[in-house]
Amino acid sequence: MERLNISFLAMIFILLFAVIGFILVVFDLHRFAFVLELMLLLAFIFILAFAMFAVYHGRKWGWTMLAAVLMLLLVDLFFIFLLTGIFETPHITALFFSAVGILLALFNLGPSRSYRIIEEEYEKTKDYYPYIDKMEPVQKTEEPITKTFTPGKYIASKKSAKYHIAKCDWAKRISKENRLWFNSEEEAKSQGFIADVCIAA
Repeated sequence: MERLNISFLAMIFILLFAVIGFILVVFDLHRFAFVLELMLLLAFIFILAFAMFAVYHGRKWGWTMLAAVLMLLLVDLFFIFLLTGIFETPHITALFFSAVGILLALFNLGPSRSYRIIEEEYEKTKDYYPYIDKMEPVQKTEEPITKTFTPGKYIASKKSAKYHIAKCDWAKRISKENRLWFNSEEEAKSQGFIADVCIAA
């Protein structure tokens, strides 16, 4: 917002001098050229005022319109120079301030700092789900907690040196109190067990 205020005030100053320079250029013309350029001057002033109104209300297209009108003003200055062959202080003033105004408008067409901040805030909060905070806590119940056991892929007996796969006939004969479960063969081998023939089969 601060950048917009500074740019807006700077653009008012720039447009003031560009338009005054262009007015002086137009009033040096004669007859038909004067009437035509006076109508163009009034059109430029109206469009520039409308564009500044849009910029004041935060519309990005206002900067685009300002840049376009100032470019047209430069083209018109070149046309007047070709028509009259005169290039004096008013021409230089209008040319210089129009060019600076175009640069300022293009600068403001880039992504603004406030837009980048909003984008960063969005990145931080895009995985946040506000309804999770509003969920009611789960009521504690007096029911006993049951413990579930998921056996591994391999089984061995405390009284044996071999490990088996769970569907092996020898595995089914191991009593519950003597069962040792392993998730991998490496785990079984690391505890000193060797593979039974049913694993290789």
